[in-house]
Amino acid sequence: MKKLVLLCCILIVAAACGGGGSSLSSEDQKVVDDLAITVAASDDFLGTADDAGCVAESLVTNLGTAYIRDNNLTDTAAFDDWDPFEAELPKDKYKKVVRGMFGCVEGELSTLLGDGTDLDGLSEESAECLLDIFVDDAFLDAIYDGADADTAIAVTSFTTCPSAFIDGLVAGAGWDREDAECFADELSPELLTFFMEASSLPGDEMPENSTEILADFLAVAVKCDIDLADLG
Repeated sequence: MKKLVLLCCILIVAAACGGGGSSLSSEDQKVVDDLAITVAASDDFLGTADDAGCVAESLVTNLGTAYIRDNNLTDTAAFDDWDPFEAELPKDKYKKVVRGMFGCVEGELSTLLGDGTDLDGLSEESAECLLDIFVDDAFLDAIYDGADADTAIAVTSFTTCPSAFIDGLVAGAGWDREDAECFADELSPELLTFFMEASSLPGDEMPENSTEILADFLAVAVKCDIDLADLG
């Protein structure tokens, strides 16, 4: 699932849009212009100068000029260290910031990543569905309230974007597609949460009080012909 997280984290910054329609003061516009230069210089940025302007305008509109200056976000190093998911913003503002940045991406994946790209193993349909997940209320609330990002993405993609969940298993974990499709069909959200938790533990450790659910999980693995060594 880490590959899915990395893909989406790249897309947060590498946003493409057709430009904004908001009315900015001359002071705000100056900050937008300075921030656009910083965004374009960011290590993770993949877009054009216009794309950088889109991201910058979204941030200034939703965060305000004072926040940008107080956090020195026009400095490249400071901007690279800043993460909207970890910035301790008020929940409403945090949601506006994330949605504003992802709003730049919508419908522009081929332009952004190139017509020949395989989206890191994801179909374009799956990647666009993942972008929808990142602006979903339930997902944003879960991350804001401290949920593990890998687990939140996995559970939400499993229930909302099964093709993305399957693509992630194939591209990220090297599973056979038929096995991955079987796994997705047979798995319940409860078993998926167990799978994610068990995969994060070292060695042969298992979550506490997991005997019964482990039996159910192993039954799914056997039915889908999955090598237990592939489960993390």
